[in-house]
Amino acid sequence: MKTVRFLAIWICLVIGLALGAWSLRPPAPVSAAAPPAAFSAERAMADVTAIAQAPHPTGSAQIAKVRDHLLARIGELGLEVSVRPGEGFRAGGEDGRALTVASVQNLVGVLPGTDRDLPAILVMSHYDSVPNSPGAADDAAGVAAALEIARALKAGGPRLRDVIFLFTDAEEPGLLGADAFFARDPTLERVGLVVNMEARGDAGRAAMFQTGPGNGALIGVFARSAKGPSANSLASAVYERMPNDTDFTHAVKRGLPGLNLAFIDDQLAYHTPLARPDHLERGSLQHVGDQALPTIRALADAAQLPAKTPNAIYSDVLGLFMVSYPPVAGWALLGLAAALILFTAWRTLSLGAASGWEIARGAAGLLLLATTAALVLHLAGRLLAIGDGQRLYGLLPRFDWLLWGAGLLAIAAGLAVATALARGAGRIIPCVVALTLGGACSLIGGFDPVGLGLGIGAAVLAALALGFKTEALGVWIGGLIVLLALATAAQVTVPGATVMLTWPLLIAALGAALVIGVGGTRDKRVAMALTLAVGVLAALSLAQLTAWGAWTFAGVGLMEPAILALFAMLAAPALSPLTHDFAATRWAWRAATVLALAGGGLIAAAGQLGGDAERPAATRALHVADLSTGKAWRVADQPRLDAWTKAALPDDGGSSPAKQTLPPFWSQPTWMSETRPAPVEAPQLTVDRADDRLLVRLIPAPGAELVSIRLRPSAPLSQPRLNGRPIDLETQAGEWSSLTYHAPDPNGVTLSFTTQGSGKVEVAALEYHDGWPTLAKAPPPKPAGLMAFGMSDKTAVLVRGGMGW
Repeated sequence: MKTVRFLAIWICLVIGLALGAWSLRPPAPVSAAAPPAAFSAERAMADVTAIAQAPHPTGSAQIAKVRDHLLARIGELGLEVSVRPGEGFRAGGEDGRALTVASVQNLVGVLPGTDRDLPAILVMSHYDSVPNSPGAADDAAGVAAALEIARALKAGGPRLRDVIFLFTDAEEPGLLGADAFFARDPTLERVGLVVNMEARGDAGRAAMFQTGPGNGALIGVFARSAKGPSANSLASAVYERMPNDTDFTHAVKRGLPGLNLAFIDDQLAYHTPLARPDHLERGSLQHVGDQALPTIRALADAAQLPAKTPNAIYSDVLGLFMVSYPPVAGWALLGLAAALILFTAWRTLSLGAASGWEIARGAAGLLLLATTAALVLHLAGRLLAIGDGQRLYGLLPRFDWLLWGAGLLAIAAGLAVATALARGAGRIIPCVVALTLGGACSLIGGFDPVGLGLGIGAAVLAALALGFKTEALGVWIGGLIVLLALATAAQVTVPGATVMLTWPLLIAALGAALVIGVGGTRDKRVAMALTLAVGVLAALSLAQLTAWGAWTFAGVGLMEPAILALFAMLAAPALSPLTHDFAATRWAWRAATVLALAGGGLIAAAGQLGGDAERPAATRALHVADLSTGKAWRVADQPRLDAWTKAALPDDGGSSPAKQTLPPFWSQPTWMSETRPAPVEAPQLTVDRADDRLLVRLIPAPGAELVSIRLRPSAPLSQPRLNGRPIDLETQAGEWSSLTYHAPDPNGVTLSFTTQGSGKVEVAALEYHDGWPTLAKAPPPKPAGLMAFGMSDKTAVLVRGGMGW
């Protein structure tokens, strides 16, 4: 029995982590020989391959080929097809002095229903990519999934209501195609519900991570219909408060109900050349279809769309099925947990198995565990120094190492705190260590109030929790009380967040009530059965938390690894009695040390910059021709130069790279090397005035993918118009205002303002073309361990103008 209790915590950890990892696997792709009404990733891959042959950003020649392919495919499917040209707008900055615009061509295919007066289902994806990325996942996979869904729906016979398939343009520059549709397209009046398909990586299970308002009834449909659903209400609640956006954002702003799905694993392929069809995990595409197709089919056949009801609390259970319930049921579950905890505490105190002070120290101990894990992981994040995109992409080649390393550190912190509680460790050393680690956070990258606050918090909690030996039931019940308080606070403020609090709380409270209700027997069989029951409950709780934690870490862990501390805290109460048995042994400190060293080693290895042919690092360099001075530059707008950029920047008769500015487009010091000018096609910039109207006109050179116009007036201008249409673009005396236009009209872009009194204006325009200048010396080939990123390998042509009046 002693051996079983000694090993129980490790058995639970292995089973729980393995089961959680298993639940994150996407399903196997279904073959093209599947029944016609089924979703087949293999069938959809034909469209992914056709769309993602090359990068196809808005305004490029390649996107025209993608558009032609989609129009042909929509026609082959027998949908009612149309092209919706328009303009999309997105304001930038808090002061309103930046505006991004695109000339978009959204594509619409309608699968008619038998009752066309009913509100339609809108299935949405975007068909543009970022520069330098073929976009197989983002979002060729979403587009291909939509086409396969349309085919499967039609093969299954007529639906009751219309299903509209919208393929938006210019999502990557700022959701501009979606803006054109949701702000000005008359088809919107027919839409009753939206399903959007996206990607932020090219592997892993697809999650339904966002809903529209009033989702209670809709979540019920999704839970009943989706195959292998993956979703939880905390993700949706958090995403609503984050600055991230997808095309679905415009649907939410219009108050439309809906679902937003994406897969986010292997983010090294996000917006990079790795996003190729052969690199896309086909099971991820299959999982999108497994969830979206049956849900859309159920909605399309429903006599009435789900009514708006209070947002549901929901989650999948290890990717097998989904549980959803209204907030009132959340209160009932909390009431049940409170009753179990109250019974356990009463019984424990009555039997003298623990004192009130021990329970209080147990409560402080769980908070100490959370702050200690958060402090250690936050310090690891500071050491990784993820302060820019280059560093972030430098870590992605070994993301799995980082995830497992952070997980081991969190486990080590939990085991260390449990050992200190079980043995009654002194207060002084833990307090000094906590303050030292908190202060160390500020030694890296400047003063860090978060790290310092965590250090102080851990020191205070160590002083409250330690100094006396705390028995298992005291630790267990104290932790449960903390979780109950947190879950209650979440139920009041953000009910959707309670799913990750209430479920582990209930499991741990059930285990505690079972032990205290049946425990005390000398029957070894009963004791073994109790240990087994507690172990099964703990393993199940850990498995679910592992699935939640891994997905959450993929979303935000690179920016703040301390997010895993939350899941360590949530797992602790269920594991508490098993951990306490091991913590009382002489092996506990050694095990915590080994785990900490292993976790730290994995994180250190993950932090080594550089890539290889399979998982290359990102780099960028471009040619800038300043026609106003006759000079040319090779520019690398990244914080650090790798060996390739150091060689490529001066390679065409250029100077040694140095950080300098080229306002107004490169106002911050940027790596530049003055290089040999090469002939480029020049845009035509004119600045004129007719009566009281200032006219800035730019006619782009052939092949321009985007243009950016910046102007700095000596006095504020008013009544801005773009090609005669009123726009929102503020100006300020002595400051630059910016208009960026994707896929500009070859006939020109005209920006006009009303002037008052005398004044002057400076104007600069920059346009981008794909590739290096024809007559410039090509840079040396990139080594296998590097890949182009962002606007790399493009030519930017700068012209200037101005006038006074």
